[in-house]
Amino acid sequence: MFSNFCHVLKSKKLLTSLVDGITSETGRALVGLTFLQLTIKSIVQEQSVRLHKGSSRKGSFSWEDGIPMRVLDNTYTTPFLREKDLLNINKDGVMMTRSLAENYPYSRLFKADMRGPFAEWISIVDALEDGSMEPEPALNYLLSMLMNRSRKFGLIAEETCGLLAKVPDMTLEQVRDLLSSFYASTQYSARAFEVVIHGFMQALCGLAYTDLRLEPLSQMRSANKKHGNVGDIEMKDGNLIVESWDAKFGKPYLYEELSELKDKLDTHPGVRVAGFIVDDNLMLKKEIEERRDAYSAMTNVDIRLFNFVDWVGYQTEDLSPEQQSALAREWLRAVVETFARRREEIAPVDEPCENWLSDMKELLKAITEPPV
Repeated sequence: MFSNFCHVLKSKKLLTSLVDGITSETGRALVGLTFLQLTIKSIVQEQSVRLHKGSSRKGSFSWEDGIPMRVLDNTYTTPFLREKDLLNINKDGVMMTRSLAENYPYSRLFKADMRGPFAEWISIVDALEDGSMEPEPALNYLLSMLMNRSRKFGLIAEETCGLLAKVPDMTLEQVRDLLSSFYASTQYSARAFEVVIHGFMQALCGLAYTDLRLEPLSQMRSANKKHGNVGDIEMKDGNLIVESWDAKFGKPYLYEELSELKDKLDTHPGVRVAGFIVDDNLMLKKEIEERRDAYSAMTNVDIRLFNFVDWVGYQTEDLSPEQQSALAREWLRAVVETFARRREEIAPVDEPCENWLSDMKELLKAITEPPV
């Protein structure tokens, strides 16, 4: 009895540490994979959850007693976790984290480079295989933790979005500076910076200040070239990308980036304007300007390099004061609602957003609640 009690405590501790190891960068794939492994063991306890590849196709790698976890995850567990808002993971499944798909059994000798709570995850796998962790109670416990995380997120999203109605009228410059202070101080600033810029374009389109159509926000780890993108933020006329911007946080020197942009423009002849937005301190050295001008002439594209402040000015120079005021309100709303995951069609953010929302909530409270 005492031994069983100790196993239960150890199992709970491992699962808690696994879920607590989720950050905006790491951990979600391992939690999603654990959910799948616990589900498999709950159905067929004899099935090994180390052997993650099984196929009847000739020429495909598989273990004799393996199981096609990538297919099971993509078909069943990932859609379930996403639909129920239990875990924000890539819609194509946890095996999109390529290290998890390597041709090695899941063990402590797993050769692929892993990020996140690897020690906790592999300890769970070991416990499932040696029988010291009961899969069904463990699955229920993991589900309860994910549900609690989801409820907690829902509450902070409701509170933060609720503050928007209390925000006093702000100028475009004030909203710009507020969002600048946000992305500069929050965690994972590069992604936050990208969302702020995409949110600006959401507002611009929502107010019909442009005739172009905004493409949905790309997933953080999407490879632009592989997916046919030119930049992080793209505007289309019909099916053609005509305007494209790449957000570059903490990268003021853009010499190599210009070469990469030129390669993309060679395969997208419809682009008229493209460029980069850095958060601050853009380095416009002679070699940068020469390369920009040369590539503009070669591609017949207006290539622009801006810091954040100047880019906002460039986008709004033809707007009236009234239009700028309306844009300021909609921009702030777009950013907050994106992080609250209320704009999934145009801005699907697969990373956990709780920390971003918490930081935004504090900034909005400072505006809406006068000091005592």
